[in-house]
Amino acid sequence: MPAPYSPLAIANNFLEQFGSRGGIEHMKLQKLVYCSYGWWLAVNGLDGNRLTTEGPEIWKHGPVFDSLYHAFKIFGRKPIVTPQSSNPFGAPENVDADDEYTRNLVSWIWGRYGHLSGFALSDLTHKPGTPWHRVATDNKFKVAFNTEIPDQYIWEEFNELLNAAEIAASHQNVQHESDQRQKA
Repeated sequence: MPAPYSPLAIANNFLEQFGSRGGIEHMKLQKLVYCSYGWWLAVNGLDGNRLTTEGPEIWKHGPVFDSLYHAFKIFGRKPIVTPQSSNPFGAPENVDADDEYTRNLVSWIWGRYGHLSGFALSDLTHKPGTPWHRVATDNKFKVAFNTEIPDQYIWEEFNELLNAAEIAASHQNVQHESDQRQKA
């Protein structure tokens, strides 16, 4: 099943690839799935397929996928080590084994954000100007339950990060070429 996946399938892929090293706490999984969602939008655009079947909502501790919250709330703050099922009779949902594009995204997100704690990731999503903060301030910090963060806001933030990364990479390439010419 190519994208869109359930948020649980994306979280389970983080657990499959990186959970055996001591587990991943629920809050951190929420934020990793959110970052995956944001980077997906930045690369694939607002007109492309979404990564997940639902968008993130604004909750107290940052962006949260409601269905993922209900799947993992039983763990509290304990690390989750293995992929989980949304019901007692089904196998855990996951990214398709042959979907290298999405699996590589999950791996890349882990490399970029995996060293941060759930609270550190939550802090990143609360900074002024972030999609979470924009929705919160638009609503004077009295946000109705189940309020989704607009994809437009998320795309704007992550597209800016993508553009900054591309500019940095371009500067590195120019510097590398200059260094090579000087050595020649």
